[in-house]
Amino acid sequence: MVLSALIGARRPAATIGERDRREVDRGSRLARPKLGRAVVVCLTLAALSLLLPSTPSYDPWAWIVWGREVAALELDTRFGPSWKPLPVLFTTPFSLFGDAAPELWLIVARAGALLGLVAAFRLARRLGGTAAGVLAAAGLALSGGYLRGSAIGYSEGLLVALVVLALDRHLDGRRREALALGFAAGLLRPETWPFLGLYALFVFVREPRARVLATGLMALLPVLWLGPELWGAGDPLRAASRAQDPTLFSLAFADRPALAVLDRAQGFVPWPAKLGVLAALVVGILGAGGRGRGPTGARAAALAGGTGPARVTLALAGAAAAWFALVALMTELGYAGNSRYLAVPLALTCVVGGVGLGWFARAAFRRLEPAGRLARLGFALLLAVAFVALSIPAATDLAGDGREVLSEARLDDALPEAVARAGGRERVLACGQPHATALQVPAVAWELGLATGRVGIEPRAPGVFFRGPPVLQPPDAAAPAPTAGGLRPIARVGGWTVSASCP
Repeated sequence: MVLSALIGARRPAATIGERDRREVDRGSRLARPKLGRAVVVCLTLAALSLLLPSTPSYDPWAWIVWGREVAALELDTRFGPSWKPLPVLFTTPFSLFGDAAPELWLIVARAGALLGLVAAFRLARRLGGTAAGVLAAAGLALSGGYLRGSAIGYSEGLLVALVVLALDRHLDGRRREALALGFAAGLLRPETWPFLGLYALFVFVREPRARVLATGLMALLPVLWLGPELWGAGDPLRAASRAQDPTLFSLAFADRPALAVLDRAQGFVPWPAKLGVLAALVVGILGAGGRGRGPTGARAAALAGGTGPARVTLALAGAAAAWFALVALMTELGYAGNSRYLAVPLALTCVVGGVGLGWFARAAFRRLEPAGRLARLGFALLLAVAFVALSIPAATDLAGDGREVLSEARLDDALPEAVARAGGRERVLACGQPHATALQVPAVAWELGLATGRVGIEPRAPGVFFRGPPVLQPPDAAAPAPTAGGLRPIARVGGWTVSASCP
C-alpha cells in the first residue's frame, strides 16, 4: 500500500489537484536549476560557518584518516567506527589538500544538512503549500540532534537530503535520478538497503532502459561496503561486527530495546510536528478515497489538494513508520540503536507534520476569507506564536547542542599546540606509542599522521598521553588519570593534559 501510493504518482499532475496542474508543471521544469542554486547556497553557507570554531567528531575524524590512507594505498580499518563508503569517497580526494581536509569534509556534511532542510521544504510544499514547506523545514531543524550531528561532521544530514530528494525526483517521474540518489544514500546507512532494493526492482521492471543502471548500482553496493573492509581489516564483515559491539549505555541493553528506540524517537519530534502528523493522518485517510468516501471524503480530498497528495502523504507516513520499525528491530538484534539512525524517519515525520499543519492552515484561511485580510493576518500571527511556544523545549536543546559543538571545537583547535608542547610529532613518535582518551583517538591520529590503530587508549611508559576533558568521555570509557601507566604530566593546553615518559 505504501509503495503503490508512491509508485503510482509518476508525474506531478497525478499527485496534485487539477487547478494546480499548470503551476506545478512549470515548477517541475524549473526544479533542476532551482535545486542547483540551492546546492550552491548551502555550500556557501557551510563554508562561512567555518568562521566559527569547528571540528569533526569521532566517526568523521576516522573517515578523514581513512581518506588519507586510501590515497596512500595503506588503508587500515581494524580500529574505529564502522566503515561507510560515501564519506571516504569525499575524504580521499580531500586528503590531497593536507590540513584543509577536515574543513572540506565539514563543508560537505553541513551543506548536506542544509540541503536536507531545502529538500524537506520542497517535498512538503508540493503536497501542502508554502506554509507546509516552511513548517516541515523548521520542524526538521528543531528535531533532536539533526543540526548538531552535521555541525560536527556526521553524515545524517546528507543522508536526509539524498533520501528526500530521491522521493521528490520520483514524484517528478525521474526514476533514474531517484535511483541514483537512493544509491548514494545506500552508501551511508544499511537501513536504506531494503527500500533501495525494492525501488531498484521497480525501476528494473518499469524502465527497461534503466535495467543496466539498476543492476550495476545494486552490484556495486556490496563491493563498496565489503571490499574496503577486506582490504583494510582482512574481514569484509568487520563493519557489521563493530556495529554489534555497542557501548554499555546503548539502547541495545535496555529492557525492551525496540520500545526504548521508539520512545526516544517520539521525544525527538517537536510538538508542532506531532500535531501536524495527527492532522495529516486524519485528512489523508479521509481524502485518499475522495468521493468514494462520500461528502466527508470529498471535502478532505479538496482540502489536501486532491486524492494524490493525500495518498502520497500517507505513503510517507507509512515509510517513516517502517523505517522506525526497522531501527527498533535492529536494536533488538543487538545493534547500537544510536539516535543518528533515526534521522531519515524523523525527517519524513517532519514533512508529514508540516503537510498536516499546512492543510489545517489552508482550511482556516478559507474559512476566514469573508472576514478580510486583517483576520487572516491575525490568524497567521497566532499560528506563528503557537509554533514558537510549542518549540521552546526543542530550541532550548538546540542551544545546548551549539555550546557542546563549540566546546569540542575549541578542544581540537588546541591539539596542534599540545603536540608542540610534547616536543613535536617526531619527538612524540620517538618516545613510544602515543595514547589518547577514547573519543580523541582519531583526532590525535590525524594530527600525528598515523593510523587510528597506532594510537592507544591505555597509557603506559614509554609514550605520550593526550588526555581530553573527562566530561567529554563516554561513561564506559572514562579518561585515565594523567599519571596512568607511569607517565607524568608535562603540559596543559586548552582542555588537554599531556603526560609523557620517554627513554
